[in-house]
Amino acid sequence: MGSNVRNISQGYWTSQLTPYLTVRTTRDSTQGYKAHYHPELSIGIMLAGQTCLSLRNTNVLLNKGDIILIEPNLVHACSPVDNNSRSYHMLYIDHQWCCSALSKLFSVEVKNFKVDHIFLSDKASELGLGSSISMLIERESHHIASSIENSILHLLSRYCTPCMSDNNDDLAYKVRELLLKDIENAPQLDAIANQLTYSPETLIRKFKRQFGITPKSFLSNYRVEKAKVLLKGGMDITDVANELGFFDQSQLHRAFVTYTASTPKQYQQIKSIFDNND
Repeated sequence: MGSNVRNISQGYWTSQLTPYLTVRTTRDSTQGYKAHYHPELSIGIMLAGQTCLSLRNTNVLLNKGDIILIEPNLVHACSPVDNNSRSYHMLYIDHQWCCSALSKLFSVEVKNFKVDHIFLSDKASELGLGSSISMLIERESHHIASSIENSILHLLSRYCTPCMSDNNDDLAYKVRELLLKDIENAPQLDAIANQLTYSPETLIRKFKRQFGITPKSFLSNYRVEKAKVLLKGGMDITDVANELGFFDQSQLHRAFVTYTASTPKQYQQIKSIFDNND
């Protein structure tokens, strides 16, 4: 799996003009993704081919020109159709930036939000978002950056709603708290179950009902997300593995590929769009 990922034509991009946004562009890939989540709002833009997105016990078939909106921390998976290749942009938009934008739109303090309408069929051309992203990657421009921000704000205002109250399972949140208390030496689920005087099966059931993922998968996904931050900051891959409690660099590599379909080295080579400008 790792060698296949290394051969995928893909890259990550950032711009000083849109600091809240990271773009991932993947071309002609047949690589699938297991169930995972992102702390950011994710917007997928299909450039070619088809892909199948699984979330909330539903499968959505995406074709060229389609847009998908995935709210922060929503567990989802993505697979090629009939093992055919597809190309796409994935936009990862900072959660706090989204909340700030929604606060201004709704004139109320927004700390979290939900996506009301996930699938937008054949809307990429209408919004021009995919082509704008491609142009910004090719050459930095205040005008293009402004167009991208306007398109994102359009999607936020049309399809995202502030969450004013939560119906949460306190036990699931307690499990999450204990898992994240010491990432390098995270406790085993049996130990958490003993501490909270519940069976491991009960904790798994409640955790998955609340977050859509098992505690073990959540912790692995969280470590990968933390790894992204450290790699982006320039930390050596071996040091990242040690920092986050991976047994060694190869274990980090396997987890990273499993949840992102890219290697840690590929992600660490994230480029500023300004690198393209002489």
